[in-house]
Amino acid sequence: MWSEIQKNGTVKYCERYTDPLTEKIKKVTVTMPKASPQNKNKATRILQGKIDKLLTASPVKSDTTLKELADAYIASLRQRKRKESTIRTESTNINCCINIIGNDVLVDKLSPRYVNDRLLSSGKNIDTVNTYIKFLKFALKWGIKSDYHSNNDIWFKLDYIHKESPDEIPEVYDISNEYLEPDEIKKLLNYFRDNNQWQDYYTSYFMILTGMRIGELIALEDADVDLRINTIHITKTYYPSTGYVTSAKTSDSIRDIHIQPELLTLIKKLRLWRKEVLFEKGIKSSLFIPNLKTGNYMVYLTYNNHLKAASLKSLGREITTHKLRHTHASLLAEVMSAEQISRRLGHHDDKITKAIYIHVTQKMKQKDNEAVDTISIIN
Repeated sequence: MWSEIQKNGTVKYCERYTDPLTEKIKKVTVTMPKASPQNKNKATRILQGKIDKLLTASPVKSDTTLKELADAYIASLRQRKRKESTIRTESTNINCCINIIGNDVLVDKLSPRYVNDRLLSSGKNIDTVNTYIKFLKFALKWGIKSDYHSNNDIWFKLDYIHKESPDEIPEVYDISNEYLEPDEIKKLLNYFRDNNQWQDYYTSYFMILTGMRIGELIALEDADVDLRINTIHITKTYYPSTGYVTSAKTSDSIRDIHIQPELLTLIKKLRLWRKEVLFEKGIKSSLFIPNLKTGNYMVYLTYNNHLKAASLKSLGREITTHKLRHTHASLLAEVMSAEQISRRLGHHDDKITKAIYIHVTQKMKQKDNEAVDTISIIN
């Protein structure tokens, strides 16, 4: 060890060591207020501690637990400026997963078989288990790249649980449960109207005519609805779980929706109602359909509860906001292709929408066939 007197009177103590990773000579230093035997001894201890830490440091940790990996991964999402909704979803699923597997389990000792056995024995359904595996693999892959563990096998070999196909073909799910028929739409809207639930009426009617997600509607500004060019601009969404508005769900979700004649009439009526209510309550808001008590974002849970209660009373079954979106898809299926519907709804691929499209078009073909059957020249 040697010392270097600084211009300000302090003394810098220095020591060399050999970097085990590069085999190059490097230097560590510590500065003391002045040169003295006591400070020299203290500097010796500090420098030796620094060297010991550097010599024992490994480029890849071997004692990382699942909990430590999960915490570090979630922290990295925030550092990378991921959406708060994304962070919340990943955090919830990863933590649920490792609570089942074991928070203190060392990642380097983890095996795919152990993970699968623990998750399957948890009693969770296969879809939930596969969701856990999906997000766990995200963390494991990040952990390898970030030197938190070196267990390549767990990330590479861990696979999703595949449901076993039964010997008999299962009964086909009734896809008509996923959307409303025209007569059901009228019953639902009439229920809201007859009970003076005008905000629920306009919200439901608007969703049925646009196919927008509820988060997209809640985040929609009045200025986003442009009647000059008959277009609704969708660029953002509201996440009920976080209470924040962020950019659209995916790149496909950023889109312009054409305003058809019926929707145009609805928008004009909605804006007139909105203006009167806000004026009466002395509230100002830039939102298209705001919370009528505060002018802020509509409360998703309140609307969803109203929708479920109204549909149960008027239709005999509960309807969700997503089924209103599916209803729009069913209406479009009579005049548009599946690809055109996907573009309007703002998603790249959706199994339920495709199933609805096939179901509706098959019903149309059946009607055509029935019409042909009525033709008779000679009785």
